[in-house]
Amino acid sequence: MAHGGVPLTNVAYQGLAGAFSEAAAAALFPGASLLPRRTFAEVFAALEADEVDAAVVPVENTHAGSVADVYDLLRQHDSAKIVAELILRVSHSLLAVPGTRLEDVKAARSHPQALAQVEEFLREHRIQPEVAFDTAGAAAEIAEGGDPAIAAVASRRAAGRYGLDVLAEAIETSRDNFTRFFALAKNGDREIAERIPAALRSGPTKTSLVYKTANLPGALVRSLQPFATAWLQLSKIESRPSRAAPWDYVFYLDFEGDPAVWPSKEALSLMRTCCEWQQILGTYPAATKVIEPD
Repeated sequence: MAHGGVPLTNVAYQGLAGAFSEAAAAALFPGASLLPRRTFAEVFAALEADEVDAAVVPVENTHAGSVADVYDLLRQHDSAKIVAELILRVSHSLLAVPGTRLEDVKAARSHPQALAQVEEFLREHRIQPEVAFDTAGAAAEIAEGGDPAIAAVASRRAAGRYGLDVLAEAIETSRDNFTRFFALAKNGDREIAERIPAALRSGPTKTSLVYKTANLPGALVRSLQPFATAWLQLSKIESRPSRAAPWDYVFYLDFEGDPAVWPSKEALSLMRTCCEWQQILGTYPAATKVIEPD
């Protein structure tokens, strides 16, 4: 574990080796042991149980939107705090067993979001999409199956992991396909945060929080007004079902600022006057560049 000067060893991510989450974890924690977990819930559980030093999870994609399960888990696991963010370009490739020609491929497997992002390429080449659990998982499946008629849509990293040929690169319809990731550390451990490369910690201070407004007319507007008055930049606001009761919602908010420092401290204090509760998910350096996948 990364305490008392012992080097960082373990970072959890969701998926299989070769997933885009693995690439994000490798960029955030160079040299660490990257440990796959089947679900997001297992990633958070591993961090909470001190089985790993840090975790890396996707939170939103420019085309598919927010990863709802991750936002819910951040609220449920109060000790898992955000210490950094990273934006990764998601570039898909068509992978197949060695010796396969593009014209041999009749179907391609991948996560539904990935298939939607390469729909134009698949249609042009008359390749039938087939849904799989995740991108790297699809690559692992076709490597084991050995059928040249079945390909996978995944990363170049997955091709290397599973001994597959890359039949076509950058097959996504749009090049502005980015995913935002959070690096998490238990209780916001600063020693863990400092293991992230300095180049990824050079942006302005940013804070993510979740809150529930009081049941009063205009409460949402009143909760946001202090940020406008303090001239604090909001970069995201999104509502999510609270899961506590039907039609009950909470709000996730990102803003530029440090809640321990004025004027953010004052804005949050005023915000609390019209909220039932408020939970800081983390304060961290904002990402300032897009990372290209390896």
